[in-house]
Amino acid sequence: MISTQLLSLLGEVQTPLANAANTAMAQGGGSMNRTLLLMIAIFAPLTTGLITLFYPRKLITPRVLTALAGTVVSFLILLSFDVQPTDAPTGPIASIDWMPILNLNFAFLTDGLGLFFALLVSGIGALIVLYARGYFGRNEDDLYRFYPTLGFFTTAMIGVVLADYMLLTLLFWELTSISSFLLIGWDRYDKHAVKLGMQAFVTTGMGGMGLFGGILLFGSTTDVWTWTNFIHWLPENTQLLTDINNPVFWSFILLFFGAATKSAQFPWQYWLPGAMAAPTPVSAFLHSATMVKAGVFLIGRLLPVFGGLLVVTNGEAVFRAGLDIWPWLITIIGGFTMVLGALLSINQHDLKRIFAYTTVSQLGLLVCMYGLGSFSYTYDGQLFQNLDYDITQIANHAFYKAPLFIIAGALGHVLSRDITDLNGAIKKHPAMCITLILAAYGLAAGPGTISFQAKELFLYAIYHLKYTPVGNWWMLLMGAAIITATCNVAIFLRLTTTLIGLPGGYTADPNKHETDHHHHEHEHTVMGKIWASMIWVPAAVLVSFQYVGGFSPSTWMHFFGPLESYNNYFAVEYHGIPTFWYAIASGISHGSVPLMCSGIAILCGIILGFSPIFRGVVTDICDKIYPSIYWLAVTGGGRAFRTIQTGNMRHYTLLVLSFFLIMFYLITYNDTNMINSALEQFAFITEFKPGLFLGIIICATSLALPLVSHRIIRILLLGSCGFTVVAMYLVYQAPDLALTQLTFEIISVVLFVLVIRLLPRDVPKSRPSPLWRIPVAALAGIAFGWMTLVAVGEDPLTKIGAYFPMNTYAAGLEDVYNLGRGGGGMNIVNVILVDFRGFDTLGEITVLSLAALGVWSLLPSRRSRKSA
Repeated sequence: MISTQLLSLLGEVQTPLANAANTAMAQGGGSMNRTLLLMIAIFAPLTTGLITLFYPRKLITPRVLTALAGTVVSFLILLSFDVQPTDAPTGPIASIDWMPILNLNFAFLTDGLGLFFALLVSGIGALIVLYARGYFGRNEDDLYRFYPTLGFFTTAMIGVVLADYMLLTLLFWELTSISSFLLIGWDRYDKHAVKLGMQAFVTTGMGGMGLFGGILLFGSTTDVWTWTNFIHWLPENTQLLTDINNPVFWSFILLFFGAATKSAQFPWQYWLPGAMAAPTPVSAFLHSATMVKAGVFLIGRLLPVFGGLLVVTNGEAVFRAGLDIWPWLITIIGGFTMVLGALLSINQHDLKRIFAYTTVSQLGLLVCMYGLGSFSYTYDGQLFQNLDYDITQIANHAFYKAPLFIIAGALGHVLSRDITDLNGAIKKHPAMCITLILAAYGLAAGPGTISFQAKELFLYAIYHLKYTPVGNWWMLLMGAAIITATCNVAIFLRLTTTLIGLPGGYTADPNKHETDHHHHEHEHTVMGKIWASMIWVPAAVLVSFQYVGGFSPSTWMHFFGPLESYNNYFAVEYHGIPTFWYAIASGISHGSVPLMCSGIAILCGIILGFSPIFRGVVTDICDKIYPSIYWLAVTGGGRAFRTIQTGNMRHYTLLVLSFFLIMFYLITYNDTNMINSALEQFAFITEFKPGLFLGIIICATSLALPLVSHRIIRILLLGSCGFTVVAMYLVYQAPDLALTQLTFEIISVVLFVLVIRLLPRDVPKSRPSPLWRIPVAALAGIAFGWMTLVAVGEDPLTKIGAYFPMNTYAAGLEDVYNLGRGGGGMNIVNVILVDFRGFDTLGEITVLSLAALGVWSLLPSRRSRKSA
């Protein structure tokens, strides 16, 4: 194995490490070295991308080869790993501690789903590195920026699919959002491109927040923080999962929201076509094989628990059902997205937008596929889960969609991306056009491509719904699948006839004004044949997998079969994926309904392909969602700010007190102890006469303050209230507080008197006195007094004050929050200030420092005083 050999090479300088690695590998993996190797695979693209930054910009070829080395190393290391069985012992097999107290460590899961996606990302990433060289030509500045950013994204994406800790998945998930923003907004001087990049970032960022909430909610409820434990997690009572009050239910909703936004499910599909502002290498990589599939990957991760799983118990196959909401939510949203994307795609002229909407459609199909996988049925006396070869269905999309984007970018580079300008383009660029037609044939799922078998897998899953409680409603979803397939066939036909120049294809509009297409043909003539061919060769390599799988499914299964986890109906009926001719012959002989539906779709697609309808350009109504959110955040937020921030202190005071009173009422309503505890303390109000007397004086002076209008009298009342508080502190044996309060009162009274002497004569004004002030002030005073009584009546053992002396000193009592360290000091006040409430103190110091800087900046400088 390559991974073992790599560690053996390391062992030449560190033999014990290599020996340990060999032993671990011989035992089937599961060692710290395994984790280290996976970390090398994850971070290799980022590392080599950063290395290219140190090359002089003129060194183009070494830059390309270095960037290529990162993805190749990553691919080879991943290729050496065996699929980790899902029935492995629970818990991460090997991890490197990072923040264990937060359940965030480095540990990785290489099951079939994760390993497949990691190989897909690194493998296609290597081809995109080469394609970028052909696409950007000898543009030194673009290549200088592109490879580090691409390596950043590749590392983030591989991390998403391999991370075992859920929070580590979230971390890499957010890194994909950041790196994709940098790639989508590549043209930083184009405001429209930056806006579209921000649109993708905000939309997927909202999904990331949902994912974060879902992970925290699920982890805090079940104490499950790794995907390995998640797969094996089984609630004690599955019926409780359907309870809307169960946190697990809402954690699933949040997790699905994160997946849906990332995979452009309705109504969040608008960001994906908008992301076509990125250079085509980015489109081919992010939006065909990697980033948009992250949501599909997450749904596949959730399926065994939230969707359902066929398990063997005591030698008998049993379907372990998941959430009741899963099949309906996932299937309906996925199915609707599938049809919507197909209808939008056929009504576009820009090649990248056509393929972007077909990507939306295919993502809906894949999500729908996992929705169907939550059903089970009995056929010929055997229980099946309604899902077959999900890896094949996902891989099939990557092997025709990436070539479509690559050639779309290539044609846009040398001719145009507008399909109406490409009539007869095959005469000028035969290699590109033939590759595009071959990939489009995969989009149409024609016989001879693996897409054909993948389509049959999906149609059979729909048909098998008739054996489930869904019943005849399967026909509705089958109709949606036929419409989708019809559009795909029509797109293939229109592309082919246009490129070849046959009747039925698009032709240029004679009234159309010439647009400023970005021609670079002259640049490619000086690039050299090898690098110039990189603008289409990667697409040819990728699309060849379509036909290898189509004509030789056994070869396909040799590579992808070990990664598959759901081998059900087709594994039993056909012993794997059948050849397309056997599938057709068998279907005809048995009157297969799915095959019949497939034929209907092809026939309708041919008719639609040559028809004049659906040849215009339509706009997705969901394109208005992000502008609406932006308007609400910026303009709406500004209006709300101006409404609330009036600059009137009375309004602010009223708002704060009103909110406080509402919260106080709600808490008191839900906790009757708030009433009982205060009433118990109120009975002792006359127990200490000096305290009662001083309290009456404080209340009387406070109430008298707003009733008088002369300034000097107000100051005297304020001082009387303050000095009475000093006395209150003294009688209750708090001399330190009394001393502080006394100092403050003396200074404030003296300052007020001095300032008032400098003010103009005080002329009493007759102002209206709204009556609402009286009840608000009375209620606020009663609420504060009530809270004081509740606090006084609290059980001393539960007071927070007991915590500080118990944990202040070094070697104090065990403290779980500080790992038994305690405060580490001998002075309780200092420990409270700098340790227990250290961030609070830091905030106060920051505020005071800023205030001091503000005052200092207002003081006239020495030079100003001299000039004055």
